[in-house]
Amino acid sequence: MPAEIITQTCPAPECNLVPGDVEQLVEELEVYYRLFAAAFRRPEQAKWGEVYLNGLLGDLVRKTIERIALGLGQNVRDLQHFIGQSPWPMEPILAIHQQLVAETLGEPDGVVLIDESGVVKQGEHSVGVAHQYCGSVAPHQRNALLV
Repeated sequence: MPAEIITQTCPAPECNLVPGDVEQLVEELEVYYRLFAAAFRRPEQAKWGEVYLNGLLGDLVRKTIERIALGLGQNVRDLQHFIGQSPWPMEPILAIHQQLVAETLGEPDGVVLIDESGVVKQGEHSVGVAHQYCGSVAPHQRNALLV
């Protein structure tokens, strides 16, 4: 293991979005989310799902249920109930998602690769300190971690 802790990861890609681009993305996300509304058992569940999604994608520093609800002017207990106790099956949501992926990316011989971009594990006393792939580390830094 190197003596120094590596903190720098690959640089973030440059983003040149203008406000109009962001507004269009918001509109497209709303249309996309509506495709899943039928998967909820009750209409209010779909509403709370949208509130939760907006909270996760918003500019709140901490994404707790309470902060999301308060930040969006919603009742905290209602959002807590939706997340913690309101039963809604995952299977219909997954079926809709899989159908959309198949329509968009589907090819007879296609595959999907996902990079979880984890956090670098360093030190001699950490759990799982053996070499592991970490997508958030630049290629030249990955080689240094192998030494």
